[in-house]
Amino acid sequence: MKYKNLKLKIIVIVSIIIILAITFAILFFFTDIFRTKRGAFFRYFRNVNSNLEILNNTDYEDFDKAQQSTPYIENGEMIVQSSSNIADSSIMDKLKLRVDGKVNNQKEKANYNLTITSNINELFKISLAREKNVYAFSSPLISNGYIGIKNENLKEISSAIVGESYVPNEITKLQFDKILEMSKVEKSHVDSYFNLLKNSTQDSAFSKYSEKLQIDGGIYNVTSYDLKLENEESANIQDTMYSKIIQDSIMMNYITSKLKLLNFDDEYTNINSLNIKMREKIEELRLHPSSAETIEITVSEYKQRNVKTTIKINGLTLGLTHLSEGNKNIVILELNDKALTIGKEDDYRILKYSYTEDDINKSIEIKTKLEGTIAENNISRLMDITTINGIKVANYSYRGNINFTNDIGTIETFDESSCAILNDYGIDQIAPFMTQLKERINNIYITKGASIGINLDPIFEM
Repeated sequence: MKYKNLKLKIIVIVSIIIILAITFAILFFFTDIFRTKRGAFFRYFRNVNSNLEILNNTDYEDFDKAQQSTPYIENGEMIVQSSSNIADSSIMDKLKLRVDGKVNNQKEKANYNLTITSNINELFKISLAREKNVYAFSSPLISNGYIGIKNENLKEISSAIVGESYVPNEITKLQFDKILEMSKVEKSHVDSYFNLLKNSTQDSAFSKYSEKLQIDGGIYNVTSYDLKLENEESANIQDTMYSKIIQDSIMMNYITSKLKLLNFDDEYTNINSLNIKMREKIEELRLHPSSAETIEITVSEYKQRNVKTTIKINGLTLGLTHLSEGNKNIVILELNDKALTIGKEDDYRILKYSYTEDDINKSIEIKTKLEGTIAENNISRLMDITTINGIKVANYSYRGNINFTNDIGTIETFDESSCAILNDYGIDQIAPFMTQLKERINNIYITKGASIGINLDPIFEM
């Protein structure tokens, strides 16, 4: 009897130990209850790269390949689905945009004719064309011929128009698969900098708190972990980081190659020039450590996932949000009060740009969906477009039929000799020309709107 009782006690004790071990494992691996603020911060901070994987969306891969390899014709129509605080529905319902395009990407030629009508009356017509690396537009109401720009020397041209500019000399198509690609060797080097940051910071630099985040119209209760580096500590860590990077050829090549894919200009995509910039930064940090930028990095956790990372450097705020809920999977990239949303919802691709200007919220959201198949050559491009300008809201619906065929006829573009290409003019000529062009476009836009009873705001701020 005593033996049975002893055996029962042992079974109970072992069972309790097993239950406690499982509970501890669950709490350790699936919660942050046993993690320090430092440990939890770096757990979620390491997930930043994986949060960007949604950008490498391959849903339309076959369609994208067909566009690059086969000529096609696109014919479509856009109508106003709904609007508020713009004009009476009897006016908006009559508006239509007709789209007729021919594209041959292998020969680097394209032409789209866009015509806006009200009832049967033509309001505005514009042609968009590509010829090799020149992109141009033409409209009888604006100019006698095409006005274009070559995809080269863009930094200087942009600076002449808007002042200091971060536009690269040449814009290339973003290849998210290449941007997110990382070899095992590169990953080990990147991890070493995470560890360097982890080992170079004091426990007092970390904090933890709960807050509510508004993400894409929803409210989420999150736990946030914060790393704040004040001036001199920031200077020491930046010095250590930069000093290690300039001696690390693999890391330097990784940084410059990724920045090139992101269309940064030569001073950041050339290893030698980036090395010089980093050495100058190191010297500045050592001479004036108390003037170094305050750096604050915040990672916010929701359901054990990094839902948002925010980096604040003096007056600059960068944000990366990744929301995957139900049928929606989006990434939001933020720069101060500007935000770019990319992702998918149901069968739609989402692209949204939003910003605040003079305390007025403005945005344009484009949802794109494809119907049909490449094999049956019956692809239709559906787009749902919503624009917001304060209280003015408009929703547009577009359907375009795409026919892949080698028999598309002649693509009428332009002759460079009869096209006003900005690159061919001096910097002192470009700025006044662009001012006059924007004024003319604004006047035509407002006048045409008024002719049918719509009060429109200027397209360009002067």
